[in-house]
Amino acid sequence: MNDQRPIKVLFTSAEAEPFYKVGGLGDYAGSLPIALKNFFSGLNLDLDIRVVLPLHEKKSIKQFNLEQSFSLVIQGKGQTNECKVFEKNIDGITHYFIRQVQPALASEAIYGEDQYLTAYKFALFSVTVLQMIKKLDWVPDIIHTNDWHTALINHLVRSKRTEPVQKPATILTIHNMPFMGYGSEPVLSEFGVVPCAEDAFPAWAQNLPLPMGIAAADQIVAVSPSYADELKTSYFAYGLENYFLAHPEKLTGIINGIDYDRWDPRTDTDITCQFSEENLNARIENKKALFDEIGFEFDLDSPLLVVISRLESQKGIDLILDALSETADLNWKAVILGSGHHGYEYAFRALERILPNKLHAMMEYNPLLAKKLYASGDMILMPSLYEPCGLSQMIAMRYGCIPIAHAVGGLKDSITTMPEINRTGFLFKPATKTSFIRCLKKSIKTFNDQKKWRRIQINAMQKDFSWRQSAASYAEIYKSLARLVLK
Repeated sequence: MNDQRPIKVLFTSAEAEPFYKVGGLGDYAGSLPIALKNFFSGLNLDLDIRVVLPLHEKKSIKQFNLEQSFSLVIQGKGQTNECKVFEKNIDGITHYFIRQVQPALASEAIYGEDQYLTAYKFALFSVTVLQMIKKLDWVPDIIHTNDWHTALINHLVRSKRTEPVQKPATILTIHNMPFMGYGSEPVLSEFGVVPCAEDAFPAWAQNLPLPMGIAAADQIVAVSPSYADELKTSYFAYGLENYFLAHPEKLTGIINGIDYDRWDPRTDTDITCQFSEENLNARIENKKALFDEIGFEFDLDSPLLVVISRLESQKGIDLILDALSETADLNWKAVILGSGHHGYEYAFRALERILPNKLHAMMEYNPLLAKKLYASGDMILMPSLYEPCGLSQMIAMRYGCIPIAHAVGGLKDSITTMPEINRTGFLFKPATKTSFIRCLKKSIKTFNDQKKWRRIQINAMQKDFSWRQSAASYAEIYKSLARLVLK
């Protein structure tokens, strides 16, 4: 590999801040390319990393002052498809946006409710990305794909690649295994995409974008080391575990990071009182302000439990409801912030009516309020049934809010419980009501020993979850793959 020659990477995603964000993928795709570019620069190496996204909303063109570069025509079996490519440089990184023009998008939602139309959008996007590369006269050494929305690109590259490996190499990051692109089969047929022939997959998986991308990728990254191990089991891999067991050399786990400039209690102007581990006493002002805002009587001895979550079964919401109901006699107060399944929203409102002086429920998505909860909560409840990585526990620890979480995936990897002197949170298993309540009671008992609790808070706030850690691991994979295509 010629170190004087830049490594060229095309990073593909369905969402990325500051343009589009629904969940953790938006944080990841908005932060990792910048962190990688900075990391390589620190090594005196040049990384030419570019990002390509679907242009979901037409208003984005004016909102982000995007410039149209060119149009592409993609021929399907049944119709002609037209796409327009837009461009924007931000933070020194070129971003491309592909807008589906014909047929026109039926919905501008990032992830639409119509399975067929969503599959069509991302299949057309994947096919167009490779055509865009030809038009750019810029061939990446590596294409980095994420989840099922762009995993098809790996399959398209491999189907045109001859052996030994020729460029570009491909890397796939798996953020959420259960979503494989179901309903894509007729769409892929429309674009003439043949199924993958992988004996380790069940027949139903050979026609879905995520499994196809997994089989074709040169390297696969799960978003935490524990999640990489979990993908070798049927419970977490949903029928694809045999592939990961057969190809352990392709799979690694790299935990995500958080933006330390955005999430910094020392400088955060969205909270009432800035603080750090050196002046934790100032943190209490945030709790007082929150209690005034929601109408709770302030009590220094009552730990504040917070929930900041999508309200769906995967997040262990049933466990939270059970635990709060069955520990109502304990000395705590709780604030719930989230939206999602209407049944869960109703259940939290009903519990609020039963416990008006202990529990406050806000059934909404509110990033500003979430920051206030991180800065004022004593404990954040995260009993997720599965959690590939998770960011809330990292953000909470950054703000001195201690996680109580199921020992799974990224939660297990990011929360320290042993040795006791290094504790940053509390973990429980299995994911049962009894186990969760036992852990909750232990954390409340520990909270009552303020000297011990202060030590846990300081440990948590001093943990390094910056993107530099993740970028260093990804950089090794990039350099390894680049050696294959640059030799």
